[in-house]
Amino acid sequence: MRHKNDSGREAVTVTTTHSLTPLVGFSAKINDLAFARYRRDAKRWSFLFSFSLAAIAIIAFPIYGNQTGEIDWPDSLFYGVGIGGMFVLIAALQTFKRNLDKTWDGVVILKESRRIRKRVGNTIGYHTEYIIQVQKEDGRVKKHRWLDAPGIFNYYSVGDKVRHHRGFAYYEKYNKSKDAAIMCAACNTFNDISLEVCRRCRCPLLK
Repeated sequence: MRHKNDSGREAVTVTTTHSLTPLVGFSAKINDLAFARYRRDAKRWSFLFSFSLAAIAIIAFPIYGNQTGEIDWPDSLFYGVGIGGMFVLIAALQTFKRNLDKTWDGVVILKESRRIRKRVGNTIGYHTEYIIQVQKEDGRVKKHRWLDAPGIFNYYSVGDKVRHHRGFAYYEKYNKSKDAAIMCAACNTFNDISLEVCRRCRCPLLK
């Protein structure tokens, strides 16, 4: 905007408008193409990993059978193909399950943690099990468990209204106004609430 100052000279005043990012409400940023790319890349890497394991099994079993004499040819090849096919089948089932997934809203109805004795790998010891229950709009309840992972557990509170987005394990919170950190919907990395994109995967943060 142009006006004259006290000296009679023309001056220009620049007015800036600040847009505040709302932290209450579900974000429309989930429709960003970055999330579609992330889902596509995750699916591709899942199959690449499963095919790699399948190839290793098909090659390793005949070698093992030949070296040890415990598995005769062609039984060793059949074992390898069977194990390798199982890896591919698991990846295919996971992809099929994700394709059937839907977006839905719910409420966190329960949080609890407890010490349990459990075998992890080759070691038996005491661990903290974290449990969250989310009730869907249709009344069904989703139960989630984590071992020694308090981050996601502490992120939610009983009574939080949340949204599950199709193809992701993450729950978006409706009210993020009191949060200092926000979790990425794609890779579940915690980010400072002031950021606009995830520092790890570069997907938009849902706020």
